[in-house]
Amino acid sequence: MITDEELAIFEYELKKLMDEYRKCVDQSLKLKIQEDMAWLKTAIFSTGSYERTIEN
Repeated sequence: MITDEELAIFEYELKKLMDEYRKCVDQSLKLKIQEDMAWLKTAIFSTGSYERTIEN
């Protein structure tokens, strides 16, 4: 189970990755960022607290 603190960190990291993805021009790096974002989204959504994430 993911703690609230870990969830907050995952949400923060996801926001940072999304910003980095928008600025990135290297396609291979973009692919890696997409993979990392997908993992974080899976971890966040698996906690059942995705409504709170979407609202933020």
